[in-house]
Amino acid sequence: MTILRWGFLGTGSICAKFADGLRSLGGRLELVAVGSREGANARAFADRHAGPACAAHGSYQEVLDDPRVEAVYIGLLNHQHAEWSERAARAGKAVLCEKPAAMDAAELDRVLAVCAAAGTFWMEGFMYRLHPRQLLLRRWLREGLIGEVRLAEADFRFDAANLGSAWRVSPEGRLFNRAMGGGALMDVGCYPLSWLRWMAGGEPEALSASAVMSAGGVDLSVSAALRFPGGLLGQAAASVVAAQPCTARLVGSQGRILVEEPWKGTPGARLVVERPGLPALVHAAPDDGLSSHARQLLHASECIAAGRRESPHMTWRDSRDQARCLDAVRTEIGLRWQ
Repeated sequence: MTILRWGFLGTGSICAKFADGLRSLGGRLELVAVGSREGANARAFADRHAGPACAAHGSYQEVLDDPRVEAVYIGLLNHQHAEWSERAARAGKAVLCEKPAAMDAAELDRVLAVCAAAGTFWMEGFMYRLHPRQLLLRRWLREGLIGEVRLAEADFRFDAANLGSAWRVSPEGRLFNRAMGGGALMDVGCYPLSWLRWMAGGEPEALSASAVMSAGGVDLSVSAALRFPGGLLGQAAASVVAAQPCTARLVGSQGRILVEEPWKGTPGARLVVERPGLPALVHAAPDDGLSSHARQLLHASECIAAGRRESPHMTWRDSRDQARCLDAVRTEIGLRWQ
């Protein structure tokens, strides 16, 4: 594969994880430009993660104007994802955009229309979709390992007070700021919702949800119940004020599967299958040396090199349906951006 030259929009913690992942690929990809609102921040990030050859730009637009950049990773705040996806596509850059892709489905429709008109690659970044353990889990379901799947549950939670950043947990910080698309649902609840839809192989035909809201009007904790065609019931939960670890579970007519740490791809995390009358089947995720961030960048790069406009593991239709599902949950809990 030809080495793809990446530019990063943003210098926050998620961008740092992706930069470390890219560097771990041993030259298979290259980080050639970083953009921040402050040029000094961009320079410090570039020096720390890529070296002096990486350009440091004092604006995001300068990354898009950089002729060396072929693809961009958008690691900005939720309310900035759609705008910069559109700008990147119009600049002819391939796009890997951090989840959630947009503030609502209507906004995402505009993004994808721009990408279609520009003929550019675009992908929403749900890293778990590419992990070998998750792909094995999907294969097991197709093969009927636990019979007909009847129940699915998934959660993603953490306590923001343990992040060590006063700004992050302040009303102005991204987690609790309504204007920035804050709240548990958008930050981490989108993961279990995406996973339930993926496991079900379709969209819910009924949905209900409830939440505990902050004084600023965003959800601190949220729970959603979904009914899928064929008789599968799903339960998703998320919180920014509750402790980890996170788990996911599938219960079928002939057994159940526990998924340990479903989102991070932690080495050694297990799939545990229990079936009546049979010994437990335990599969531990191997450490192949690739972080989830590296694996996602490599996958996007392979799609781009192959001339694809979307990833087979996270299609545009999937992202559209995910946005509509998030819209439905927000309607249920009364979360509005304005």
